[in-house]
Amino acid sequence: DIALAASGLLSRKMGGPSVMPPQPEGVWEVPQFSQHMSWVDATGEDRFRRGLYTFFKRTVPYPALMGFDCPDSNTTCVQRRVSNTPLQALTTLNNEVFFDAAKAFSARIRALPAKDVDERLFRAFRMCVARVPHVGETARLKSLFEKTLAFYQAHPAEAKALTGEKGEDAA
Repeated sequence: DIALAASGLLSRKMGGPSVMPPQPEGVWEVPQFSQHMSWVDATGEDRFRRGLYTFFKRTVPYPALMGFDCPDSNTTCVQRRVSNTPLQALTTLNNEVFFDAAKAFSARIRALPAKDVDERLFRAFRMCVARVPHVGETARLKSLFEKTLAFYQAHPAEAKALTGEKGEDAA
């Protein structure tokens, strides 16, 4: 939900039936229930609904929710446990919804009326983390931005494949 909110994609629609955001192929191909129903990726606004509305089947829960340690659906959960696993990083790198959110977030940041990259990085950080970045964090983000920008300017075909834009326009 945080990634969708920061990107500007989060649907504010409340209530209604569960939705099926994109998930990795093959997850839903378990014989005991694939005969009775199929996973159909949501489209439009429903594709970006809060995790609360994601269709949940106890025997095959939505993989992204499991990667972020969603609570057991059989019991009440009054407080989420804090965790950080390599699977969470892999989920954000490989999940289609996170990729869509990253592209939308990039467009949102580039559309900001900012005077320079530093101001854009500052505002992007605030949107994602809801606090002011420390000096070291800003320096690391700027270094990552400069390295990434240089890479995609040197590889415009890869920039276009990734974003649909020319490398120099992606800044």
